[in-house]
Amino acid sequence: MTPFRQLRYAVAVADFGGVQAASVKISISQPALTNAIQKVEQEYGLKIFLRDRPNKLKLTSVGRRFIANAKRLIENAEEFEDTARNLNKNLSGTIQLGCFTPTAAFIIPTILQAMKDRDLDISLQVHEADLDELNTMLTQGSIDIALTYNMFPNPSIDFETLIEERPYVLVSKNDPLAIREAISLKELVDKEMVSLSLPITEQFFLSCFSQLKLRPKVRHQTKSYELARSLVGAGEGYAIMIMRPVTNRAYDGNGLAYIPILDDVPTAQYGLASTNRAIPTKLVEIFSEVCRETLITERAAKQYFVKAEPLA
Repeated sequence: MTPFRQLRYAVAVADFGGVQAASVKISISQPALTNAIQKVEQEYGLKIFLRDRPNKLKLTSVGRRFIANAKRLIENAEEFEDTARNLNKNLSGTIQLGCFTPTAAFIIPTILQAMKDRDLDISLQVHEADLDELNTMLTQGSIDIALTYNMFPNPSIDFETLIEERPYVLVSKNDPLAIREAISLKELVDKEMVSLSLPITEQFFLSCFSQLKLRPKVRHQTKSYELARSLVGAGEGYAIMIMRPVTNRAYDGNGLAYIPILDDVPTAQYGLASTNRAIPTKLVEIFSEVCRETLITERAAKQYFVKAEPLA
């Protein structure tokens, strides 16, 4: 296949009527232009130019058609290149954003406010999903990036930690444990547990017990973060969670308490996940930087996590 550059040289010679004139106009040596014409004619088995007079060339009939097609090809290639570059440099548009469902209500408004504060013209099309679903959407290319936990990601997914926090114990305000400043998991194994039953998430919470050779008594399983909180508030058991609302009440008004865990349990890493099979657009790079500034530098989500000392 003829190199694209040689087609451009042949078109330049046709446009300027000769090698000498084209050499001056596009600042390419005459031997390079002559060599390009010879290679194009050899490649396609065509006689494209005829010598008209000294330093002048004219197109053959087949040459006119060839050069016309070459011009269209070059114009299409330039249009494609401009469009592709705009995809990477456009500072306004829509990002297809995945978000782990239980965290969306905490994180998405925070990030949206940060973009408003920076006067960025970026829209988010948010896709809430569990961790397995987010992994699939990233690898299939249906979302550009995700805000999620780093729990057993797909090998084709890169993860950048923005927040790292410990899980905590959620109990009813009426539970005797509610007055405790901290609690060990061993004290919970004889009590009934409300488990947030989402792929990968449930395994993470259960691993907190299994690494201590403990097995919790699971009474209720639910995929709903708010139902789990309501069940705990109704005295149906305790739960292990990572993020917490600012309020200490469930939907029905029952009080809740957030108790730090004494044991050395695994920390949860929350951040940005993206496929390593694609180069991020400029829009995604800007969005990622906003997330870094908001969640790392400004610590805008710190109120959603339980620290070692009890929260007021």
